[in-house]
Amino acid sequence: MLGKKLYFFGGKGGVGKTTVSSAFSLLLAKAGKKVLIISTDPAHSLSDLFETNVGPEVREVLPNLFATEIDPGKEVSTYVESALNAVERAVSPEVFSQIKEVFHAVEHTPGVEEAVTVDTLSRKILDNLRGFDCFVVDTAPTGHTLAMLRTVERVGRWMEELIERKMRAESLKEMAGTETGGHGTLRILKERRERLTGFARLVFSEDTLFVPVMNPERLSILETERLIENLEHMGVGVTHLVVNKVLPEETDCEFLRKRKTQEREYLELIGKRFRNLRVLTLKMKPTDLKGIGDLEKVAEELEAEL
Repeated sequence: MLGKKLYFFGGKGGVGKTTVSSAFSLLLAKAGKKVLIISTDPAHSLSDLFETNVGPEVREVLPNLFATEIDPGKEVSTYVESALNAVERAVSPEVFSQIKEVFHAVEHTPGVEEAVTVDTLSRKILDNLRGFDCFVVDTAPTGHTLAMLRTVERVGRWMEELIERKMRAESLKEMAGTETGGHGTLRILKERRERLTGFARLVFSEDTLFVPVMNPERLSILETERLIENLEHMGVGVTHLVVNKVLPEETDCEFLRKRKTQEREYLELIGKRFRNLRVLTLKMKPTDLKGIGDLEKVAEELEAEL
C-alpha cells in the first residue's frame, strides 16, 4: 500500500475520510516522502484538522507535507468568467448579453462541477508530478467521487470528439477561403486532451490506489459494497479498506455493550464480504481530534495496522 504514486480516500459522508487520509499523508511524510494532500470535498476540513488556512494554493503544513483544497463551485465560476472574457471580445454587446445568460446557466448544469474538479485536479497533480513523491486525494462523498471518476474515464472520448469537430469546421472554412483564426483554440483543446488523457492513464494504472473508508454500520457497509463494485468495473485499484470509529472492546455502559455486540456482527460481516481486501481498523476516539498531536496518534495506529 505504501508504494503508490496516487491515493484516493473515499466513502460515505461522515465516516472520517479527511482524518484517515490526513493521517496516512502524515505517515508517508514522516517516512521521508514528499506528499501533497488535495481535498475535493466542498465541505473542506483540512484547514480545521491541520489548524491552518489551507486554501486553493499548494502550501506546506508540516515538514514534507503539503496541502491544497479544490472548491468546485468557485472553479466553475472562474471557468465561466474566463470563457466570457474571451467571448466578449469577439461578439457584439447584444449577442454577448444572450451568451452571458447561457454561460451562467451552465454553472448549475449537472456534471459541470465534477468535470471542472477533474480538470483542476489533473493540473494540480500533473503540474507537480516530479515535485512530489505521492499524492493523496481526500474526496467528496461517494456519489460525487464516482461521478468525478466516470468523468476521468470519459474525458478522453469527449476531447477527441471536440477536436475532430473543430478540425472539420476549420477545414471547411479554409476550403471556402474564410479566415478561421481557430488554430489557437485547436491548440488549447489538444493540450487539454494530452493532459487529461495523461491523468486518466495515471488514475487507472497500478500506480493508483483507492482506499474506501467506512464505519462498522449497516448503511456504510452497503454503500461501500456499491462503491467497490463501481471502482472495480472502472478498473481503479482497490486492495485495502479502512474501518474507522470501532468501539473499544470493554465498557461499563449497557448501551455501549449492546452497540458493541451489534458491531461485532458487522465486523464479521465486513470480513466475509470484503475478504479479498486487507481490512484495517481504527478505534473510535473519546474526543474530537484537535491538532497535529492527535493526528500523529491516528497515523501511528494506522501504521500498526499496515
